[in-house]
Amino acid sequence: MQTDPKAERLLLQQLLGETRARFRQGKTRFALADQLMDVDLEIRDLLAHPPSADEDSSVRRLMARLRALDPH
Repeated sequence: MQTDPKAERLLLQQLLGETRARFRQGKTRFALADQLMDVDLEIRDLLAHPPSADEDSSVRRLMARLRALDPH
């Protein structure tokens, strides 16, 4: 199933923002800070480039990593 790359990127960006906010509020374990920073950097790198149809797997992988670190 092909998804809209722009919509997927927007969802990833929203999830990252929510995770950042939860971390600042102390709702995400501080011990995960290094892992969160790593995935944050990967997401920002991905979002710095124009959307493409072949990045679907990367977007889904990054969303899964965020959800695993902060399963709210």
